[in-house]
Amino acid sequence: MKRRVFYSILILQAFLLPLLAQKPANQMQPVEVKVPLWVSSRPNNGFKYIGIGVGDKQKGSNYQMEAKKNALYDLASEIKVDISTNSVLYTVQNNNQFNENFNSLIKLSNSDNIEGYTLVDSYENDKQYWVYYQLDKEEYARRKAEKKQQVVSKAANLISASFTDEQNHDFSSSLKKRIQAFGVLTPYLSEEIVFDPAQTRGVKTVFDLTNLVQQQLQSIQAVQTKTVFQLKPYQQTYSPMVYSLQLKNKAPLQNFPFLLSSDEEKVKINEKAVTNASGELQLKATYVEPLNQSVAFALNPDISSLMGNDSVGRAGITVLSQFINTSSLKVYAAVSPVTVFIQSIENNFGKPTGAHSIEMAIQQKFNGQEVRIVSKPEEADYIIESQADTQEDISSDVLENFYKLKLAALVVNIQLKERKTGNVIYKQQLGDIYGYANVLEKAGVNAYQSQKLMVKLSEALFFLKRKVLVY
Repeated sequence: MKRRVFYSILILQAFLLPLLAQKPANQMQPVEVKVPLWVSSRPNNGFKYIGIGVGDKQKGSNYQMEAKKNALYDLASEIKVDISTNSVLYTVQNNNQFNENFNSLIKLSNSDNIEGYTLVDSYENDKQYWVYYQLDKEEYARRKAEKKQQVVSKAANLISASFTDEQNHDFSSSLKKRIQAFGVLTPYLSEEIVFDPAQTRGVKTVFDLTNLVQQQLQSIQAVQTKTVFQLKPYQQTYSPMVYSLQLKNKAPLQNFPFLLSSDEEKVKINEKAVTNASGELQLKATYVEPLNQSVAFALNPDISSLMGNDSVGRAGITVLSQFINTSSLKVYAAVSPVTVFIQSIENNFGKPTGAHSIEMAIQQKFNGQEVRIVSKPEEADYIIESQADTQEDISSDVLENFYKLKLAALVVNIQLKERKTGNVIYKQQLGDIYGYANVLEKAGVNAYQSQKLMVKLSEALFFLKRKVLVY
């Protein structure tokens, strides 16, 4: 019995072992993925928009998103933008550069907002990942018409609200809403857009909207000041020049941003400013070189700052600039030299010397384009006061006993004052200046001719001048 069982097991093993040793056919030879025809030959479908994109696997793990983005942009590029003769875009057809930029903007906008597309197929190999999308043309047209109507309604509501702001004398908010309305309409500027004038208070088309924006910007006026602001060269700081901005109805232009620029390259100013609640704008010089003439400053409405973080409004600014043309507002200031009056008293033992050597040294130090010396104190920005006198030095007796010479000491007090305020902004006393001779009067004269006087005076005037001019 045992022998029979043993032989049965041997027979069963002989039968099963060859079968177990065999491998399935699909494990012996891998199935080769065939490259789809659409990868090498673009499909053509009269009822569908086609979008095919590829992502590079070697550039990172986002290759699938890259392929999808490229496919949607490709799909958007298939959607032809027909320019209506009644559209805003039609008016700038002669501007090739603008048309090219605008078409790119439309394609990018479409690729971000396309809906209803479906994935047809995908394919990948070791290096690339491909996707194939399609979009039904009728479905796209239906969705686009619905979305356009929603956008036009949104723009109409903004236009209507802008008139309410205008009635409430909120110029900035009114203008901002009108630019926002243009911004939301940007993807449809190649098409005819018509508003219900009852809802938009007479605004029928985008042309009316752009004209409204231009008229609003042109209503800004600069109030001419009664006195011209004076700018002096090489000052450490400058007081703000305040100009008033108003609208044609004489209402102050409140809280409105401007870009500022100087028509003269030798005068630098702050580049941005905002009017306050009274319509006043502060323009501040930061650097002034010597000029003896009037200088104009340009004030341009800063629409980008007005829109702030509003991405929709800011997106429309570049396009809007093609349809509005506003000239810069001009305000003026005069650049003139710093005026200095010199008051110098030069005595020798209490009597005038008549030589004016210190006064001449001061004049020579301040001689230049940036400073003008005036003859009347009321015409001056600064007054330089110099008082000099001689006296017999305490060592004069010793010198006379030994050498039969007299010793005179010269003391010079010099100070700088602001003429309008009377404030003393620099003060210095010069001493240790001597002259000797057989008589005191001659010793005093020699003290004025001392080289040491010129050295000390030059040093003092250097620091004094830095209070007047900062190079």
